[in-house]
Amino acid sequence: MTEVVHGILQKTSCMKNLSTLFFLVIVNICWAQTPARKDEIVIAEGLSVIKLTDNIYQHISDLQTIDFGKVKCNGLIYINGDDAIICDTPTNDKLSSDLITWLKTNHPQVKIKAVIINHFHADCLGGLKTFHETGIPSYSHERTKALLESKGETSNMPQNFFSTSLEISVGNKKIINYYPGEAHTRDNIFTWIPAEKTIFGGCMVKSMDAGKGNLADANVEAWPGTIGKIKSICPSARIVIPGHGDAGGQELLDYTIALFK
Repeated sequence: MTEVVHGILQKTSCMKNLSTLFFLVIVNICWAQTPARKDEIVIAEGLSVIKLTDNIYQHISDLQTIDFGKVKCNGLIYINGDDAIICDTPTNDKLSSDLITWLKTNHPQVKIKAVIINHFHADCLGGLKTFHETGIPSYSHERTKALLESKGETSNMPQNFFSTSLEISVGNKKIINYYPGEAHTRDNIFTWIPAEKTIFGGCMVKSMDAGKGNLADANVEAWPGTIGKIKSICPSARIVIPGHGDAGGQELLDYTIALFK
């Protein structure tokens, strides 16, 4: 009789363990599918957008890396009137196609006038081929071209280049792309949208409490001075979007300067 009771208890315990395991699996699935933020719009697996203002979206795409695991990478969409520009592509061609489709579906009157490439790394231009196939012209700093050629990575080569600054009209407003100097890479630029008081800084700007990240192509000594130039050019900035992590304000520039001093 004792053996029978013991067997029943073992089965009951096993069933409880299976139930607990099943519950944890379901919780993990639901957690994985839940956006990191309430205001995050999921477009596809590995791609989402956050509306920051009436005219500005932050796009976020996943990149699998060897050193840092899966990394969420930021870009920007600016819409004014019937025009739009995009800063940085999502991290691959499929996600870039998804983003373009989402934008055309939700803003059918809008023409994507340009894609601006922040620097030569894959988290900025991994989906550039899709933009070119869609007839969207691309722009980057002239050093981006040289760096991609030196590494033999020309399949995602931007089409147009500038040296110091580049203005692009978006509807009746202008955006200005600046080269402030070396930091995360030798070619990194930033995009200033005066009408929105918004900076897209890319990977040379760090989110609050972030680490130094990938320094393989960095000029760490020049980094604080380069960010200081951004502050002097854009003293009225209210929104600052880093290459990874949450957007913020001028405090992201100050944090980045302090991090690399």
